[in-house]
Amino acid sequence: MNLTRYEQETIINFNEAETTASIYTYNGTLRRRLEQLAKDRPEDCRFVKSSHDGKAVEYIIPKKWLRVNPGPVLTAERRAEMAEAARKRFSRQN
Repeated sequence: MNLTRYEQETIINFNEAETTASIYTYNGTLRRRLEQLAKDRPEDCRFVKSSHDGKAVEYIIPKKWLRVNPGPVLTAERRAEMAEAARKRFSRQN
């Protein structure tokens, strides 16, 4: 069964009593990052299971690793400066 992109969720679940959180995800970048963390830090990051189709995984991580980071607030001027710098870097590479 193929899921739509809308149905391919990332679910982070934790409670106040425990020090760990569960992450269930279809997101490829997050999957690879969790896989690498499980290899590098098996005492902190533990693989639990993959979905029946192998496209989603679940890991347990320390709750203290979770963050909400809204990033910087950029003015239109700063955004234009960053875009110009990126264009220059890209043109040098080609």
